[in-house]
Amino acid sequence: MSNFHIHVDAFELAPNFERFLVETCGFYRSDFAGHPEGVEGFEPPHHLTWKVRDGDEFRACFDQVVSRAKHTGAMRGYVEGEFIAADLDITARSFDADIAAPFQIEKTPLAPGGFRESEVHITLDRDRSDPRLLGALTQMGFFAAYIPKPYGIAEIFTAQGSRSDVSRLLPATVDFLKAAGGAVSCSVKEERVAAWWVSDRNVTLPPVIGRLQRL
Repeated sequence: MSNFHIHVDAFELAPNFERFLVETCGFYRSDFAGHPEGVEGFEPPHHLTWKVRDGDEFRACFDQVVSRAKHTGAMRGYVEGEFIAADLDITARSFDADIAAPFQIEKTPLAPGGFRESEVHITLDRDRSDPRLLGALTQMGFFAAYIPKPYGIAEIFTAQGSRSDVSRLLPATVDFLKAAGGAVSCSVKEERVAAWWVSDRNVTLPPVIGRLQRL
């Protein structure tokens, strides 16, 4: 497993900066493919990824990318460096509609100049997972985006915020997925932010957990 990830999430991306990311740094495009109808989406149009196991190599690459990104016109968006704190697989089983949701997330905008501390990603096969589970995760307050995978389209459900909020949400999420079933090709990750940079104060960032209500 690669312990560190860097993502370039851009609403505007200059071709010469993308060439630098791909040809010099070894990034690859991992663009999202939209989000479910009827809900708000937060995925940027340009999403490039780089993964590594070594912390020193991670920091050197992050600093190099941000230094180049600060050049006028290179990109508009944000760069996030993450440490993979947890990566758990969920065994597929039939959906049990009697399993109640354990919590409700009330989302709130990030404070100006802030950035999330951590996040939970639930990644599963959109088309083979039970639609009732997908609906339950949406009702619990996760937001979602689609991304292509070798098996088809994955749906990634995300909740992000402080380390303390994510530490409370993660075990309850895993327990719910194991008990409720309905998830196919499912994994749950906690990705903690190790470094970040935002191009300007007008960039819209995804919301964070404002309140986690136990049900």
